[in-house]
Amino acid sequence: MTKFHATVCLPPTAPRKVPKAVAAAMAPYDANLTAEGNPVGHWDWWGIHSSPGSAYLVLPQHDGDRRLVTASTVPRRKAKLDALGPLECHGGPRGLLDFDGMRERAARAHDALLTAWTGLTAIHPPARPFADFLARHEADPEGYSPADARKDHLAQPLVQDVAQRAVAGDPHFDMSFLVNDPVTYFAQEHEEARLWAVRSAVPGFALVTLDGTWLDGGTDGYWEQANRYLDDLDAEAVVLDLFCHS
Repeated sequence: MTKFHATVCLPPTAPRKVPKAVAAAMAPYDANLTAEGNPVGHWDWWGIHSSPGSAYLVLPQHDGDRRLVTASTVPRRKAKLDALGPLECHGGPRGLLDFDGMRERAARAHDALLTAWTGLTAIHPPARPFADFLARHEADPEGYSPADARKDHLAQPLVQDVAQRAVAGDPHFDMSFLVNDPVTYFAQEHEEARLWAVRSAVPGFALVTLDGTWLDGGTDGYWEQANRYLDDLDAEAVVLDLFCHS
């Protein structure tokens, strides 16, 4: 089971017609297209979705434009879209969207996360990565189980604080830190992590182009290609995100 975001590009399309147009663009990649499956299938469920804080940003001069894909411009019977924050939308004509602002937002969020982590390291003893506990299990599989390794890793005050903040909805530490080791994550080279945050701020893991081509992060050079393609889109072309399951 895999969940991912896909960015879909459409020719100029009124918001009320977007759900049907997206369905047509995604249809060739339905994993269950035939009883025998689909050799180019990538999804078995999708929905138009953006989250507050990471949704498409609207250029201020186009705030309220009825061409934007929002909860007020798409009838509920066609798609149940959540309300978003100020200057946010689920998509719309490329010329109304602030891609540069989205990249700047991603960079700020990464910097704020690193600052928050640095603050926690100042008030807690140093923590060891999960790999250290796993190595102990591998050295003594009978006497020290994987469950023991997970428990002892999580019991470290620094790791425990991050987990509690994630559960509480902390604006910096999201739920991914419940399954990924924060000690390992923050030990990496953060200039590269910051670049990754910016690179993935606009395109999703997959991109469906105007001519119906499917591209995704499994291809070398995808992120650079996807960003370049979206930046160069015609101003009237519609861009929006889907949450997909495969």
